[in-house]
Amino acid sequence: MTKPIVLCFSLATLLCAQTLQVQTVTVESSAETEKLSSDQVQFTRQQDLSEILSSTNPEINMVRASAIGNDIVLRGFKRDDVNVLIDGAKIYGACPNRMDPPAMHISISQIDKVIVKEGPFDVENFGSMGGMINVVTKDPQPGFSGSLQATIGSFDYKKGAVNFNGGDEKFKFSLGLVRESSGQYEDGSGKTLVEQNWAVLGKSNPNAYKEQYKDMDAYKRGVIRGKFIYDIDDNQQLKVRLYSDKANDVLYPAFQMDAQLDETIMLNADYTIKHLSAYSDKLVLSIYYDRVKHDMGTKFRNAPGMLYRTHRAKSETKGVKLKNIFLIGAWNVETGIDVSKRGWNGMCLNEPSKTPRQVRIPDVDTINRGIFFKGSRKYGAWDLKAGIRYDWTDIDTNVQWNNNPLIPTPVANYYKNKTSRDFHDLSANVVAKYHLNDTDALFVALGQGVRVPDANELYFIAYNKNLSNPWVRRGNPDLNEVKNRELDLGYEGSIGEDGSYRVTLFYSDLKDYIYAYKDSAGTLTYANIDAHIYGAAFDSAYAVGEYGLFEAKMAYQRGKKDDQIPGQSDDDMAMVPPFHASVSYSYDTGDYFASAEIRYSAKWNNYDSDNGEQAIKSWTVVNLKASKQITPKFSIDVGVDNLFDQDYATNNTYVGRALVTGAVPLLIHEPGRYLYTNLRYTF
Repeated sequence: MTKPIVLCFSLATLLCAQTLQVQTVTVESSAETEKLSSDQVQFTRQQDLSEILSSTNPEINMVRASAIGNDIVLRGFKRDDVNVLIDGAKIYGACPNRMDPPAMHISISQIDKVIVKEGPFDVENFGSMGGMINVVTKDPQPGFSGSLQATIGSFDYKKGAVNFNGGDEKFKFSLGLVRESSGQYEDGSGKTLVEQNWAVLGKSNPNAYKEQYKDMDAYKRGVIRGKFIYDIDDNQQLKVRLYSDKANDVLYPAFQMDAQLDETIMLNADYTIKHLSAYSDKLVLSIYYDRVKHDMGTKFRNAPGMLYRTHRAKSETKGVKLKNIFLIGAWNVETGIDVSKRGWNGMCLNEPSKTPRQVRIPDVDTINRGIFFKGSRKYGAWDLKAGIRYDWTDIDTNVQWNNNPLIPTPVANYYKNKTSRDFHDLSANVVAKYHLNDTDALFVALGQGVRVPDANELYFIAYNKNLSNPWVRRGNPDLNEVKNRELDLGYEGSIGEDGSYRVTLFYSDLKDYIYAYKDSAGTLTYANIDAHIYGAAFDSAYAVGEYGLFEAKMAYQRGKKDDQIPGQSDDDMAMVPPFHASVSYSYDTGDYFASAEIRYSAKWNNYDSDNGEQAIKSWTVVNLKASKQITPKFSIDVGVDNLFDQDYATNNTYVGRALVTGAVPLLIHEPGRYLYTNLRYTF
């Protein structure tokens, strides 16, 4: 299913006083302008895209890692199962433990809308096996304008931003500068991030923080961005986007290391020609490049002797896509080709000398070539869609395996003759929607999506000859690609003249799903298993009078293994969240806005106990917010999240996340009561 989440908003974190508008549109619709419900939320205090999406869509769960750098689970699909794009360009993090997930590499203040496609119904992009999230950034507008913004929040959160927009009908541009920092938040029981680490590990554990760092900031971050549009003539346009993001000293208390550096550089461009011929209404050539550097180390931890180290990882992605849009009879057709290359390497360094110790990710290139075709049309009361994609993918390592002092001989022997892989895959889907009347409709969608294993899953190296089991962690070079064969059913309808609702059901049959686990010797590795995920969702909106809006949303997913990993018996899949629900009421006159929201999660009863997960209690939180336009140029927003200071967690402790453990795995809890204020001046 497809949910474009249109973010035209003034979040306290992004320091904007405009409206966050959440629009829900089904993938079954042949025209993405048909909206089922819209939700206007003036602002939130969230600093991460993952937090924003999980607070607006109950089918999305956030995986808490720190104050920033949190990951996304969509309908029980995680990590590379979900394709994350920025303006249609692929972006990957560099950390094998997802300290810097793709959703981190975006400045919230530049977002225009976010399109969420649930399930394997995206054939335009490589790897959308469990879903796709595309962040679309704001385009500059003609005329000169700007804004100065400042936000303060609990736990010493501070953010400042300057935005400027200029140009005319021919050439226009926007520039932005953002700087933010935060102290460590306290959870509902009053523990900071460091204190949550100590509570599980104690203060003497090698992975525990040193006393001298107990009060350090959670992170510091700066962003510089720009976007430029040149309308060459009525039928040609060039659009260029530049983005740079740097975060320092980000604390990750549930991992063995913290991020001393997260640095992102992105460049992408689109060249569009309209009305080229009878078989080309629009031709779009897109190119993109991004590079992510991630240095994580044990500087702030006890980490004696050989445990004092830094892991330096880098991911570099480049790609090109040519897409043609045209009409054939009643069919709207899109066809295209794309090529992408992802380079990923990682090295463990000695400290403080910074000399190389051991290869972690052996300079792996993943090269994909794809061709796709999709079409849509209306036929009476029916909306019909279909799509197909063929992928050819090569994965190759680029290191010297033999006689390499940075690769132990047993490691080279393990990967011998398995240092290159190739995959040939087909993805396809068909979608039908039947309109019963102007407001009610039934829909059904059937699709197959594919993703290949990544470099971490295939080739990761963590080998310590001084241990009785020297393999701490290793890839599996024999992994197959994952296939998701999914059926979606649903109904959408109206509630009188003032409301709407939607019910969806889905069932995903997973072949060769890539599952992380610890074997009997304690080595973290990966295996292919068959499994299935199923679930349901409901969302509704009802207008109350001229200015009020009531909303109710809920979602449930369940994941089960069809195959058992040797030596294990728990058939629950990891990281599939329990039942989530929310209700909210908002009142918006345009000049004044207020809202109240209640969010609920059931107890986490179905979890993979064989692989580190645990029961997690249910939770209910209340959030309040209000906004006032003081003058035409000046506005103020205030809010409080977790009003009653509840102590709760939204994620679990799956071993696939490579978390540190004491008597139990370390589970990071959410912030306690959080107050925030945003001021914005426009000119």
